[in-house]
Amino acid sequence: MGSKYQQIHHDDEKFEEVFPPNRSSTSLSESTLLEDEDDQRMTRPKSRWSSRWMWMVHAVLLSLSFSMFVSSWFTRASTLEFVQKYSAYSPAAKAVEYQTVKFNGTMGEHSPYVGKGPEVDKAWHALSYDVGDQMITPEELKIIKMPESSLKVKHPVTGVEGYRVGLEVFHQLHCINLLRQVTYKDYYTEVGNGNFAQGDEELLIHTDHCIEMLRKNIQCNADVGVFTFYMLDGDPLPWPELESYHQCRNFDKVLDWATEHSVGNMERGDINPGS
Repeated sequence: MGSKYQQIHHDDEKFEEVFPPNRSSTSLSESTLLEDEDDQRMTRPKSRWSSRWMWMVHAVLLSLSFSMFVSSWFTRASTLEFVQKYSAYSPAAKAVEYQTVKFNGTMGEHSPYVGKGPEVDKAWHALSYDVGDQMITPEELKIIKMPESSLKVKHPVTGVEGYRVGLEVFHQLHCINLLRQVTYKDYYTEVGNGNFAQGDEELLIHTDHCIEMLRKNIQCNADVGVFTFYMLDGDPLPWPELESYHQCRNFDKVLDWATEHSVGNMERGDINPGS
C-alpha cells in the first residue's frame, strides 16, 4: 500500500507568486529570529511604559515624603510659636511636643510612684532629682526679668559662663514627692530622710510651701478638660469617671532636653560656680 502522504505537484510560476523565493528559502532559525524581533518590537513600548510608571511612582512617593517633611516642619514651628506665646520664657520650649494621654484614675491601681520604699524612691529620683539644673545666658536672664545677682555657673564641659536655672516641672515634682513622703512619715523619719532631719516644724513649713506652690501651678494652668460621672447600684451619689483623655506635653522630651543641658546637681554638690 502506498503512503497516504502524496507529493503535491504545482505550477512553478503560481507557486512562486504565493511563496516568493526569498521567503521560501528562509531557514527555520532565521524565521524564528524574525519572529522574535517582531515580538520585541511589539513589547518594547510596553517596557517603556512600565519604566515611565516606575518613575512616576517614585516621583509621587518623593513628593509625598517632601510634603510630609514640610508639614511636620511647619507643625513643629507652629507648636514652638504657641509655646513661646502662651508660656513663660524657657530655653526648653523647643523640646515641647503634645500628645493625647488617657489618665488612669482607678483607685488602688499600681504605680511605681505610689507608696514607700527604695524602689519608689528610685523612681522619683529619676523623675526629678537626678536631672540636675540648666543654664541660661545673660541675655536670657533679662528676658525672665531676674537680677544679675542670681547664681552664676560654668558649664562643666564647655566652660561657658551663665546663670544657673531649674525647670519648674522638676520643682513641682519635688513637692509632690515630699507630700508622698509625709504620707509615710514614720517610714521616712526612721530611714533618716533629709526632709525630716530638721524636725516637725521645718517639715510643716516645707509641706505648706509645696502645697501652696502646687495650688498656684494648678490654677495657673487651669486644665479645662472634662470628665463624666457614673452611678453604682445602692449608692445615691454619682462617682467621677477620671479615666479621661488629656492633651499633655510629652514629659520624656522635656526630661531628655533637661538631662542633655544639665550643668550639675546641687544636691550632689555639683556647684560649678561662675565668677
